Amino acid sequence: MSKRIISILTVGLLLVAMLTGTVMAGKVKLRFLQPGGNLYKQSVEFAKEYMKLHPNVEIEVIEVGWSDAYSKIMTMVAAGNAPDIMYIGTRWIPALAQMNAIQPLDKFISEEKKDLYFDSLLKGTYYQGKLYALPRSFSTKALIYRTDLIPEPPETWDELVEVAKRVQKEHEGIYGFGIAGAKHVSTTTQFFNYVYQNGGSIFDSEGNILLDSPQSVKALQFYVDLYRKHKVVPNPIEYNREELPNLFKTGKIAMFVCGPWAKPMIGLDPDNEKVPYASAPLPRGRYMATTLVSDSLVLSSQSEHIDEAWKYLNWITSLENQKKHDLINGMAPAMEKELEDPAFTEDPFFKTYVDMIPKGQPQPLPLAWEPFQDVITGAIQKALLGMATPEEALKEAVTRIEAENLAPVKH
Repeated sequence: MSKRIISILTVGLLLVAMLTGTVMAGKVKLRFLQPGGNLYKQSVEFAKEYMKLHPNVEIEVIEVGWSDAYSKIMTMVAAGNAPDIMYIGTRWIPALAQMNAIQPLDKFISEEKKDLYFDSLLKGTYYQGKLYALPRSFSTKALIYRTDLIPEPPETWDELVEVAKRVQKEHEGIYGFGIAGAKHVSTTTQFFNYVYQNGGSIFDSEGNILLDSPQSVKALQFYVDLYRKHKVVPNPIEYNREELPNLFKTGKIAMFVCGPWAKPMIGLDPDNEKVPYASAPLPRGRYMATTLVSDSLVLSSQSEHIDEAWKYLNWITSLENQKKHDLINGMAPAMEKELEDPAFTEDPFFKTYVDMIPKGQPQPLPLAWEPFQDVITGAIQKALLGMATPEEALKEAVTRIEAENLAPVKH
């Protein structure tokens, strides 16, 4: 073989190697962190669908338990190994933004995209004037009640107590109501429902702490009285909100407050014969109100493929994909146009949650949620156990929030 032919073959092989290397190098790998079992399964399906549409992209979905998600994210961020896209509790945005761990989305997102979301929901994803996340999962709360035991649901706090007492009197072995009191995020959000219903707030718009206001103290007093005075709930310390559907299904409680995922957690249709049930607006205090709780999707500032990560984030939150996510997982619609689908408005059970949206108030956004949550649940538990009055417990909580610098930054 001549030297010329050998040279041509050598050059050809080098070109093939270079081109192959270019294709290999062009294969973008994204990592997506997803807490929660059912949510994880759906995120895997979304990733598979996107990879079929975009063969140059490989997406690894990382599963983590909700109880470990915050610490896992913080550990990965500290190690410089954060996933490109992360599903987080919206309440974590301030802490992550202060660490420069998440990428502001203002330069990526269009006004048309912003307009898809409910205003009250999108506002919760801003921090210090910058948009840091897109809402993903969203819920209002409603009262779930046994229709065979309770012909008409209670509409006020007083009626809630009356109905619960009547159920217990007429039906041995069942509590009239169930509330959360365990050390868990749901205990905090359950309590906030009552604060908002009584006209209270946790912080004002300037970051001042209002947790020990008379409105909040009265809300905690009512929460405590359900257990200690009226005795219409089982020991709250033993349960978080996610355990209440099973108590309901097994005939231990006749009412509880939950998001629309209550139906899949109960595992029975509302018109079942064992424990027939329905949803109703939350009983009001001074007002009818519900906590708006949301989870969001963020981009890591450490991502080496930020543009591709945004493209996937934008695709997975398209109107059709968002609607698919909400319907499969029993979430309230995050986008107004989702309400054009009769699945959200014609199902009586689900319609209650949609109707509660205008009554919603977003979760407070302290600088660091996890220690804030510990302070709030600690105060609730002290009051439930009779270790402090509601006023004493909340005043102590305010002192701790101040000492630990957990209040939002004042502007």
